[in-house]
Amino acid sequence: MDQEARYDRIAEGYAAWWSPIHRPATLRVLDEVAGDGRPVAGLLDVGCGTGAMAREAAARWPGARVTGVDISAGMLAIAERETAALPAGAGGQLRYAQAPADRLPFLDGAFDVVVSAFVLQLVPSRPRALREMRRVLRPGGLLACVTWLDGGSLGADRVYDETLAAFGLEPRDGIGHDDLASPAAAVAQLRRAGFADARAHGDELVHRFTPEAYLGFVTRFDDEDLFATLDPETWRAVEEDLLGRLRALPPRDLEMRLPIVYATGRRSDGR
Repeated sequence: MDQEARYDRIAEGYAAWWSPIHRPATLRVLDEVAGDGRPVAGLLDVGCGTGAMAREAAARWPGARVTGVDISAGMLAIAERETAALPAGAGGQLRYAQAPADRLPFLDGAFDVVVSAFVLQLVPSRPRALREMRRVLRPGGLLACVTWLDGGSLGADRVYDETLAAFGLEPRDGIGHDDLASPAAAVAQLRRAGFADARAHGDELVHRFTPEAYLGFVTRFDDEDLFATLDPETWRAVEEDLLGRLRALPPRDLEMRLPIVYATGRRSDGR
């Protein structure tokens, strides 16, 4: 799938329905940077999306030059809009650029920190993207990222699939992203990309939906591609059926629990 075109199309849905869910886990990437204890003068957020982590980085390190890069012009438009809405004088050191993660438009050694959140599963080649992140780091510079691990579940997904079947709609294809098997796999991947002092630790993204919020999540973001093909009458009927099923679920089936991994590595030489 053309990720640039898809994220241009669903940018507003992403901002409304998905970004708030993963934002707490995303912003904890900056805790990994702060825990390193070194000054932050130049920071690059690869796959910055709507700019939440870039804005938070600018607030944490007011003297730092913070740059966000994303492949989607639609996502960057929201990032620019949110940055413009900051109080006067805030975010003045923030810049955004459109580019893919494996072809960053920056000189070697341009940043002393690179961060990335829930992006590496979307790129055509994770090794190429990681090598490119390493290239733009200065010697001794730090990469800190978070991405998905295999596994996780959400009971509400079952009733969503049942609703699709009831209306004769094709089920979701079930094709997963290139998620990692373990924190050890994250460390190995960083080492293969040339990072030194690679470390990783597992965590969990937990979010409890309301029935209405789950409905918005699937129709406006997660399965927006399907709903864009439905006529208005069918769309309304599917929503009504799904909402009724969701309201009958026990609370535990509306709780999403997804395993994630935080990883850090350092560029150790001048090449």
